[in-house]
Amino acid sequence: MGKPHYVVRDQGLIAYMNLTDIGVWSCGRTSSSRCPNKMIRSFHDTTLTDILLTKLAELQNNVFFAGFEPVFQEKCKKHKVPFVQRTQNSATVDQPASEIYNFLESQPYELMLHINACVPFLRTSTIVEFLERCVGDGRPCFGVFNRINYFTFTDGTPINWPDDLTTINTKNVSPVYEFAHVFYFFEKQYFVENGWFWDWKDVRYIEIPGGLETFDIDHEEDFLMAETLWRGLHHSVE
Repeated sequence: MGKPHYVVRDQGLIAYMNLTDIGVWSCGRTSSSRCPNKMIRSFHDTTLTDILLTKLAELQNNVFFAGFEPVFQEKCKKHKVPFVQRTQNSATVDQPASEIYNFLESQPYELMLHINACVPFLRTSTIVEFLERCVGDGRPCFGVFNRINYFTFTDGTPINWPDDLTTINTKNVSPVYEFAHVFYFFEKQYFVENGWFWDWKDVRYIEIPGGLETFDIDHEEDFLMAETLWRGLHHSVE
């Protein structure tokens, strides 16, 4: 596997991945139940799909976007990002992963970096930095947040603090990792054979920035908050 080549252009990182076996991709659908049509409805003066495709276009090579509905193909054409056709079943089921992402088997890449399409403030440079940390490691990689606070199971059992605690001070508590659901780096053949991204015993957890940059839109309220911030910040965080 060749390592990607990166250059600085116009104060931004551009990744040239034409000599590698890594595919950088995302996907969309219109059937979200928690936030209907969030990928294609108006997000101030754009859409979540257009924002994501702009970033894939900046990466230039070895990128693709998968969708079922014609609107996604039209947007990919506009941004000059290769489009991969999903089946209707792929775009409507919630599980298993092998059905949702069944289009991966036909893609010509040995390794995959899946980017969450619902994180509008994500920097292109953060995508590149994450990929650089994955390449050459030999393990699947998953983005996580480092959280410093006190956590319990739902029955009240402490997770990262003793049950005889007498002082609450976050300076003294052990951090925990929270799944970020932003980046998934895995071997395609493992996914094809096992129907999942990785063996959890083999995963390397990579800390990524929390806060606004990785704010994930899942629900209607998330959409409204993110759109308000996008409008107020004059688009993406740079």
